[in-house]
Amino acid sequence: MQRKSPPQVGHMAPDFTAQTHLQEKVQLSDFRGKKCVVLVFYPGDDTPLCTSQLCSFRDTWEAFQATDTEVFGVNPSSESRHAHFVEKHHFPFALLVDGEKAICTAYGRLALLGLLVRRGVFLIDKRGAIAKIWEGNPSPSGILEAIKALPKET
Repeated sequence: MQRKSPPQVGHMAPDFTAQTHLQEKVQLSDFRGKKCVVLVFYPGDDTPLCTSQLCSFRDTWEAFQATDTEVFGVNPSSESRHAHFVEKHHFPFALLVDGEKAICTAYGRLALLGLLVRRGVFLIDKRGAIAKIWEGNPSPSGILEAIKALPKET
């Protein structure tokens, strides 16, 4: 899943298969033609800013569901660490285990010689193309606006 440069808006999103914190398999391409996908890359479980960021998605979960959108958190933490984080904060969405950092690499989210995950959010439309990329910690309301602005055929 290695890429020479990170994907850009309009590119097809790099496909991946990953386990969730519940040991369920997720393959990105399974959502094509069915749902939009939001990938939230964040550095670590149970850190103050990461917790706040993911709680903001939890608190707007119903709005994401109403737009036919699946949300996944992504970082290299273990399944058990993710499971504890989800249970502690009652996240209704899955956290993907990226222990080999293959997803983070494919999306250009690694920094400091691959030791740190750069915070960012990717919106993938129903065709499987990257519709928008946000660096940092965008508000879920802004992401929802972008989803609602997508052409209906995506």
